Amino acid sequence: MTTDGEPRGRDEWSPTHEVASTGDRADEVAADTRLVAVACEFGDEARLTMSTDDVNDRSPHTQRVLDAELDRLPADASDGANPIWRATLPGDADALVRALTVADPEVDGPLGEARWRVWDVQRIEVRHDGRPIYRSIPHHARFELAAGERPELVERARERLTDLPCAVVPTGPVATWGDGGELTHRTLRFEAGSGASLAHVRRVAVDRDRREIVVDWESVGERVRDEPNRALRTVLRAFAWTADRLGASESPPHRVAFGDGTEFRRAVEGVETVRERVGYDFEVAEV
Repeated sequence: MTTDGEPRGRDEWSPTHEVASTGDRADEVAADTRLVAVACEFGDEARLTMSTDDVNDRSPHTQRVLDAELDRLPADASDGANPIWRATLPGDADALVRALTVADPEVDGPLGEARWRVWDVQRIEVRHDGRPIYRSIPHHARFELAAGERPELVERARERLTDLPCAVVPTGPVATWGDGGELTHRTLRFEAGSGASLAHVRRVAVDRDRREIVVDWESVGERVRDEPNRALRTVLRAFAWTADRLGASESPPHRVAFGDGTEFRRAVEGVETVRERVGYDFEVAEV
């Protein structure tokens, strides 16, 4: 049993869909808030986990909603960790969405003074009959839905995100190959390493004679130049300097070779599929 009296098995999380974004943090936060509103149409309870119980200096309207309109769970119901507020649905849906809405104007790049929405909001979860149907972890850019029993949740989610550079896509791999190679809607994972974000791909060259895919990545220097957030620019600049001093590569591997023709064709089709579904602007070219 959990500390709030629920069997642990009921909290198993098996998302069917996730959000893949080609925008910035502000776009992701906007998508998250809209998806919370959509999920509230299908849920009977929501829980908002914060890193602190006081955001008054960063978002006064959020603090007012937390204090006056949502129920804070006792410390023993949240394992004594981060504070949690509960919204009973559908009655508290509007209050929850208002608490999560960024009201401040942008200052110094996306979100500006509203960075609390990424870092102070630890997790949002909307449940139906005790089971999560939507869960987000903003600072990890994870926004996921469990729609196995309610496909209309995905349809409504896609409708709400049509004007944002964000797509609701199936979770899991689109293509796999070799010993651990994997393509998802968000990442390309090479056999010998961890996944690299598709948001940093400039071009994919397909060599059918050699059964190779050659990926042209943005350099860290380009990412530093294009990053609107001053703090992240500093981090990326320090990483690029360290990589240069150590003689390390600042980009993932460029070339993926396939011994199996079927795996190669599936990988190429997968690259084209994720580009179309998510809206990536990288080029796919035959060489």
